[in-house]
Amino acid sequence: MDLDAGDEAIFLSVCAPAYNEEATIEPVVRAWAEILDASGQRGEIVIGNDGSTDRTGEILSRLQSEIPALKVVTLPHNRGYGAALSAAIREASGRYVLTLDSDGQFDAAEYTTLLSEMEQGGFDVVTGYRRSKQDRLTRVAADRAMNVLVRGLFGLKLRDTNCALKLLRGSVARGLSVEARGFPTPTEILVKAQTLGYRIGEVPVTHRERAGGVTKLKALRTSWQILTFFAYLKLKQVLYRARVVNSF
Repeated sequence: MDLDAGDEAIFLSVCAPAYNEEATIEPVVRAWAEILDASGQRGEIVIGNDGSTDRTGEILSRLQSEIPALKVVTLPHNRGYGAALSAAIREASGRYVLTLDSDGQFDAAEYTTLLSEMEQGGFDVVTGYRRSKQDRLTRVAADRAMNVLVRGLFGLKLRDTNCALKLLRGSVARGLSVEARGFPTPTEILVKAQTLGYRIGEVPVTHRERAGGVTKLKALRTSWQILTFFAYLKLKQVLYRARVVNSF
């Protein structure tokens, strides 16, 4: 069955990780469900519950009884952003896959903007760039520094590689191997897509303040993880291009 050809299956899969998001998960999921209902297309919401220890799992279970389009993939232990997002994508059957965070900072309705760009430009992936990042100054600075690093290491000339809001063709999303466990996951998706020859577009998107809860990022640990992961990813890219390894 070719899910990318648009048969009986889902048109759009909204995929997100969630870790201890009891303060935001219900209003966010309800908002996504309303967006899908209003679209006129068959859609689904797939949440990777990353071993949450608060009421996130309980809330998602209750919502499943009310929202038939909601799927929940529960990881038994906290494995990180990338593992949870990857688990959600593996369970997604949409012709298109929309990735975003579950903290309410992105508007899933903007998938239409990403889809329009994808269709007009013939892209396989369209990523958002945040017009005005609503975050602490340290995180804004960290993102800008990471974009400079990514341009230098991988030649990925995009404005905001680590923006979580991305639209991918379903076959592309399901074919990518996500290895990062934390913060650099959205950038990894773009690096791998470009290396594998997929076309990438970029459009401006809205970024809002968190709907509730607190960020799970720890600055020093995250910085070290980014540097070590990018070093690994660059080495793997070089070996793949040299045909020393068969997959990337």
